[in-house]
Amino acid sequence: MRLGPAPHVRIAVVDGDLVVFDIEQDDYLAVPRSDATEVVNALYGQAYRREDAVLTELVEQRLIMSRSADWEQHPRRRPADLPKARSAAPRFRNIMAFVRAALGTYVALRRHDTGWAKMPEPRGSPANPSPDELACLVAQFESWRIFVPRTGRCLVQSMMLIRFLTCLNITTEWVFGVRTHPFEAHCWVERETLILNDAADHAQWFTVIARF
Repeated sequence: MRLGPAPHVRIAVVDGDLVVFDIEQDDYLAVPRSDATEVVNALYGQAYRREDAVLTELVEQRLIMSRSADWEQHPRRRPADLPKARSAAPRFRNIMAFVRAALGTYVALRRHDTGWAKMPEPRGSPANPSPDELACLVAQFESWRIFVPRTGRCLVQSMMLIRFLTCLNITTEWVFGVRTHPFEAHCWVERETLILNDAADHAQWFTVIARF
């Protein structure tokens, strides 16, 4: 029987350790490699003991279930850093996009709706900014964000940045990564091959568990 994550779950194997990300509950579960062997074997389609206690618990909690397709780990890829931003006068459209992004993020957090799997979609024709133009937009965003309280966490920053760029019809990808020993979860925003709100060297410390 093939096993894989439930629709509301994402999984990553980090050097043998198992990390389970429950999207609906906004919760992570880390299982050390000493207890995760049978689960990892099941995920990779190898022989496993069905009576394994950890595997049984994950199935009973509906975090892992039978599925028709093989589960695959997100491939490792190294995004590039943005070029250094050139100074440019902010456009009124950009300022309004930031205001809408800040308000939308505030409302979502007040409702406890992180909504990473259902972020707003661009309403107009997709924009295709150059790396230099994108760097300028992100720099403007950061210069305004520091005046908004409680936006230091990576999750809030990423949510607001995605909303900001979406208002400008720029599509992005929200990336979640994990590491173990000690356990840490992190997220950032990418567009194509560029990482927008983190350094590529820092992001490489994390194994990608989800992309939205």
